[in-house]
Formats: sequence, C-alpha cells, structure tokens
Amino acid sequence: MPRLFVAFGLPQTLRDSLALTRGGLERARWVDPSDYHVTLRFIGDVNNADADRLAGSLEMVEAEAFTAGMDVYGSFGGDKPRIAYLGVFQDPALVSLQQKVEIACRTAGFEAEARKFTPHITIARLGKTRPGDLAAWLSSRMPPVPSSFRVDSFSLYSARTGGGGPYHPVVDYPLG
Repeated sequence: MPRLFVAFGLPQTLRDSLALTRGGLERARWVDPSDYHVTLRFIGDVNNADADRLAGSLEMVEAEAFTAGMDVYGSFGGDKPRIAYLGVFQDPALVSLQQKVEIACRTAGFEAEARKFTPHITIARLGKTRPGDLAAWLSSRMPPVPSSFRVDSFSLYSARTGGGGPYHPVVDYPLG
C-alpha cells in the first residue's frame, strides 16, 4: 500500500544551498537534501486502485510553468515546534496549481484537504528542540541562493509507509 503525496522538486543548486543550513540545532533530524520538495497535496496510504485513479486524475491538471520564490524561514507547531522550514511565496500561479491538484484529488475520490495550504520546504523535524534555540536558529538563517527557481512540472511521489524519505516520483506531470 503506497503512501502518496503530490509535490514539485527543487533544482540541485537550491538543494545544495539549503543543505548548508543544516546543523546548529540540537535534537533536529535534518531532511536529506535529495528529499527537499514543496508539497501541493498530501494523500496518505492508499491501495493500488486508488493510486492508479489518482494518477489518471492528475493527468487532467492543466497549468502554466511558473517561477517559485523563497520566503522566510519558519516553523510549524507553535510552542512545541515540530518542523523547521523555508517558506515559498504564495504566487498566484502556485496557488492556482495547488487548487487544480486539490480538485483532481477530489475527482479521484479523496476527501477535501482540511488544512490551509502553506507552501514550504521542510528542512528539519524537531522532536524536543527548545523554542528559544529554534528562534535563534531561524533568525540566523540567510536566504538561499538562488532565491527563486522555475517550476515546469509536478509529480506524484511515493514515501515509505509510516512517512519519511527517501521519496520517489511515481509519475511526472509537465506544466505548459
């Protein structure tokens, strides 16, 4: 039973730049740079028939290629931070692509996503990192170079059951 999500990857130059941010934060589990991506929609564990139906539905997504810009570093989890990330600007083309992916997922029979779309690149999973340490780490990060990149495709990815990398693109979908 595959665990699936829809995302787009990053160019190697940006992966290399983000890899330099790793370290300096106790109890963090750093994401391998080869697994950096921007999730458009998390699907979860599905059977093969549902995976095939989803793959077919995603073929109907029509969107233009666009440039994604990096935003600021941040975290999810409030007083108990779980994730350190680099934000991605909510460009209208990115938001449009995400909405079309969401429609394709619902067309394939999946429930609507309840969480607000917050485009980001997960840098680390944080376990019991102290909020003060995280705040200092976040404020010391410089924007990556390059600070933007061209997105000309998205993919249906498979992850290990239970989550985590390595992630593998199952099907790639070109953008116009």
